Amino acid sequence: MIVRQRILLFVCPHGAGKSRIAAAWFNGSAPPGWLATTAGITPQTEVSEHAPRLLAGTAVAELLDKAPPRPLTAVPGAAFTVAIDCPAEAVAPTVSWRLDNPGFDEAMGAELRTRAQDLAGLLGGEHSRSELEADRVIGPPDVEQATEVP
Repeated sequence: MIVRQRILLFVCPHGAGKSRIAAAWFNGSAPPGWLATTAGITPQTEVSEHAPRLLAGTAVAELLDKAPPRPLTAVPGAAFTVAIDCPAEAVAPTVSWRLDNPGFDEAMGAELRTRAQDLAGLLGGEHSRSELEADRVIGPPDVEQATEVP
């Protein structure tokens, strides 16, 4: 039996830090049929030193993608795209996250963990859209692109 994976794409400016952390947390609690990957608008040559540091000692540390950051064009056909702190014109996301904690510290790591796990719950049917709008995991419909949340 072939199981079809739906791709959730996390995009950040360099595809090396924020998107990597979010993808690891999402993959740690992903609903069946979903897999997160990452890309950058202008990819760095290697994964940020902050990603492994902020995931060290967590249940998802081993899920960190250590491959070199890739451009958006390397991940076609994502079913759901989350742009993290990206310029509005750079990517057409399903949702955009503007982090309250932009520094690469424990607060940012915790914010990405909460948002990614809540998004996994939404895609798995555990949370309602209104709950996640209230927690800013997803934006209100007038802020989002036309893609409907499954």
